Amino acid sequence: MSASKSVADRLPPLPLPALSGRRVVVTGSSSGLGRAAAEALAAAGARVVLGVRSAERGERAAAQIRAAHPGAQVEVELIELGSLASIAAFAARVGARPLDVLINNAGLSAADPSQVTEDGFDLQVGVNYLGAYALTAGLWPALTAASGRVVMLGSMMARRGRIDAGLGRPTGSTVRSYSDSKLATVVFATELARRLRDAGSPVTATAAHPGWAQTAIFATAGLPAFVDRIGDLTGTIQSAADGAQPILLAATTDPPATYYGPTRRFGASGPAGAVTLPPSALVPGVGELVWQLSAERTGVHIDVEGTNP
Repeated sequence: MSASKSVADRLPPLPLPALSGRRVVVTGSSSGLGRAAAEALAAAGARVVLGVRSAERGERAAAQIRAAHPGAQVEVELIELGSLASIAAFAARVGARPLDVLINNAGLSAADPSQVTEDGFDLQVGVNYLGAYALTAGLWPALTAASGRVVMLGSMMARRGRIDAGLGRPTGSTVRSYSDSKLATVVFATELARRLRDAGSPVTATAAHPGWAQTAIFATAGLPAFVDRIGDLTGTIQSAADGAQPILLAATTDPPATYYGPTRRFGASGPAGAVTLPPSALVPGVGELVWQLSAERTGVHIDVEGTNP
């Protein structure tokens, strides 16, 4: 969505439980959805780690949160989700202490479908999904130490995605790659949650999507200005703060539902709540396939069986 006009918040602030003593990581939190979620969590008392690419933008966001909420506990850590080495280094630093919630919010929409990550993955799938998977694996000991929660960020575009053995390879289409990446995040969250339940683990996993929200991803999509205007006038486009509410529900509701998102206008906007999974996420065997391919591509594995009390 263009940055020419900011969309006003339409939803009342989401009441959150007291989060004092909870430690939360939010990736992609220097702006947009991640910034809004991080601020709300910090305001509720959580100690929030902003996982960001730019130290300057991260420190600016942290300073703004502290100014708005005196006493807020916010720290900044650098991470590049397109680099397995950077992810491992971040996990080594941040994972030294128990972690209550990991919100894998960071994502991008690439204009060039031939772009790849440092490790050779399709840029969008590599950052939006495989990087998030690798970070979850890297922080797994810290999450299990706190009986924590993993939140993956989906999208309405997940309904257009498909999963096959080529996951992570360039597709030649920016729309296809983005849709595939978001479907993979939802499938992974669902499969992880299933495995955790079967193992009797106190760790939980869920996913959320923001609907149609004013974020940097929509800005880079190059939508015409009149689309922005129509969306704003009809209430279809949400502010980043409103779009972050499904993420906040996913991070703080006990026990979590499988998937959260806006509940009106076909999932584009409205109050946050539990929503149905994309049909493609329910295909038999797709969870097993994503689980297997993720471990093979990244070289890291999540030991779910080792998390039961």
